[in-house]
Amino acid sequence: MASTGFEPDVKVRVKDYRIGCIGAGMIMAECHLAAYAQAGFPVVAIASRTKANAAKVADRWHIPTVHDTPEQLIQDDRVEIVDLAFPPDQQPALIRHALKQKHIKAILAQKPLALSVEEAVRLRDEAAASGKILSVNQNMRYDQSMR
Repeated sequence: MASTGFEPDVKVRVKDYRIGCIGAGMIMAECHLAAYAQAGFPVVAIASRTKANAAKVADRWHIPTVHDTPEQLIQDDRVEIVDLAFPPDQQPALIRHALKQKHIKAILAQKPLALSVEEAVRLRDEAAASGKILSVNQNMRYDQSMR
């Protein structure tokens, strides 16, 4: 039996944390940014491997700042939460860079988090040591299309 204090979906949602999005592919452009817009979460910056792609997505979703590189976005002190939709071989370095920034409160990464279990465990431990939240998006985990 669940504890009486357990709430699977909290009633209060903080909507004033500023989000920076890294990646301008289909997942970011069609899914994450649509969800942020619908929920009313402020996205303040975007960056991608190709600045032109980031600029197109920024125009579509009215994102005010397009950074030249993901590293520049992470260093932008207006960004408090990093949504990282990047290839798994490049995620660990960007996560570590974000964990070092005082203004970053949390990171949302995509699956797979890293290319090995050992690397993923190290990232988990580094995030815990920093006091920051590192979350891995596991949407569609049990969806029939993913089996």
